[in-house]
Amino acid sequence: MSIALEEAKKGWGFTSPNPMVGAVLVKNDKILARGYHQAWGQEHAEVMAIQKANKAQLSGSTLYVTLEPCCHFGKTPPCTAAIIKAGIKTVVIASYDEDNRVKNKSTQILRQKGISVITEVLKEEADQLNSIYFYYKKKSRPYIILKAACTLDGKIATRNRESKWISNDLSRERVHFLRSRIKAIAIGKKTVNIDQPHLNCRYPGFQNKPVDKLIFTKTSFYQGNQTNFASHTGKIYTIDPSLTQNPQDFLDFCLEKEIDSILVEGGSWLYTWFLEKHLVNCLYLFYKPAFLGNDGISVSQVSGIQSISKLKEFHIHKTEKLENNFLVVCVPEGEKCLLEL
Repeated sequence: MSIALEEAKKGWGFTSPNPMVGAVLVKNDKILARGYHQAWGQEHAEVMAIQKANKAQLSGSTLYVTLEPCCHFGKTPPCTAAIIKAGIKTVVIASYDEDNRVKNKSTQILRQKGISVITEVLKEEADQLNSIYFYYKKKSRPYIILKAACTLDGKIATRNRESKWISNDLSRERVHFLRSRIKAIAIGKKTVNIDQPHLNCRYPGFQNKPVDKLIFTKTSFYQGNQTNFASHTGKIYTIDPSLTQNPQDFLDFCLEKEIDSILVEGGSWLYTWFLEKHLVNCLYLFYKPAFLGNDGISVSQVSGIQSISKLKEFHIHKTEKLENNFLVVCVPEGEKCLLEL
């Protein structure tokens, strides 16, 4: 199962909204084949392993798989049918699927066909690997991370909106690693126009990872340099202000587009909206040990709080020194940080 988990990790960043899944076929203490789910819409890990194996050896073999096999028709046929047809004798599973079309159904189907099923082997490790997928399936909403680079006094840019670079190279590398894990980046039109960002993932090995862009704008489209996005995979959505009146409308939009995770990257208005609507599951704050002062642009525009007791306090999950920057990861009360970087 440890080998299957390593196989699953090969799909990191490319399978959303599907989970990362790895599979290993074994017979007589020898590995027949390995497989992993490479990208959304492609063959599942179990089928990949079965296709790679010598068909004559499949009968009586054992399949180790990191997630309960699917039993429904989606982009691909059900994996349970392929397992049964291959003559596999035993299926060892790490995690139960949280998809209602699958959960606890696949194991019953396999057992009814005389296949031995063993569950929850290295379950904790497998659950952590697909923590965002499980959250998305349980909550029917994306896991949302707010990322900001700021000074000690909470400023993200100067008065003339210069922000490059508050964070250092190591911090920015960490941000690109964050982008390797999430489905979409949320950003305001003004930030796009001023910063002209690429909004892609430049972490080594993930340069071709698709990253969706959610552009919050009051106009039909933003005025930024669209060529920055042209060479990168991922869809571009413009978010109409009407979707921000009721946060549930925005969450429903994400569910419709199968966006399971979002990295909110600014600017100040957008940070404030996500915070005020209590949509943020986790904060990644990168601090430069300097001050910008009163005329700098604040990470949050929240105002009117007259009592310390009214403050919404986050819980510190971890801190880390990144050369002469430091990272603080926080979560709201009752939330967990689902990304361990």
